[in-house]
Amino acid sequence: MTHASPKDFDFVETIVKESKSSFAAGMKVLPVERRGYLYAIYAYCRVLDDIADEDDLRENKLAELKNWRTKIDETLKGKPDCAITRILADGIKIYDLPTQELYNLIDGMEADANGPINKPTLEELYQYCRNVAVSVGLLSLPVFGRTDEGAKEFAIELGYALQLTNILRDIPEDESIGRIYLPSDLLEKHHVESLQSSELSKVLKEIAQLAQNHYDRTEILLKKIGSQNLLPAQMMKAGYYKIFEKMQKRGWHILSPRIRLSKTEKAFMVMRMLTKV
Repeated sequence: MTHASPKDFDFVETIVKESKSSFAAGMKVLPVERRGYLYAIYAYCRVLDDIADEDDLRENKLAELKNWRTKIDETLKGKPDCAITRILADGIKIYDLPTQELYNLIDGMEADANGPINKPTLEELYQYCRNVAVSVGLLSLPVFGRTDEGAKEFAIELGYALQLTNILRDIPEDESIGRIYLPSDLLEKHHVESLQSSELSKVLKEIAQLAQNHYDRTEILLKKIGSQNLLPAQMMKAGYYKIFEKMQKRGWHILSPRIRLSKTEKAFMVMRMLTKV
């Protein structure tokens, strides 16, 4: 017995389309019978993220996230109550999705809602990345068709790389809403007291090196485990690494404008990846 209806799948697909996410191209390469489950994972992340980012009282945001925690509890009991959880319930049954990751995502969004996050320690930053980015990769792997330990290691490394890239790209936007994800350890090391400091680029170079290390490890792992059924993840990686390279080339002393890929760059990236299949 399944829970989800065609209308449920239409609903999550609409969320993906309206988000204009950089992940959309990677999701579209999945076979249609699997794609809707990945859309539901993305929609779940999108809804939680929107709650954490909304302009509302901290107590209200935490209450909404607590409600989603209850919704996941009920879903795992076989009682999903909305389009997203109905598809997730079926995904858990069909693909054995790692259900703890659904809760880890809520933990990550609660950190944002409780915040704003401001100069966490490096350890705290990595825990945040683990919850909001690595969880998505581990949830997605079974839908891709990979559940081996090597693929899980790849997803973990890629999650850290992508989230650190996000943090480097969004510094001015995050600061405007009171969030500074840059770790206190590195800010103190380089005597940076504000984001206007001339020494800030040294902090960003160290974070960029951490991201590069994770990107490098994904390449090592791919050679070891093979890329079969990992095309969506590889496309996401290629897009983010292109953004990362453009930031590196511009220099870490320049924080804006926000780096984006043009439609042409995205199209060529997709074509290059597809020719490798």
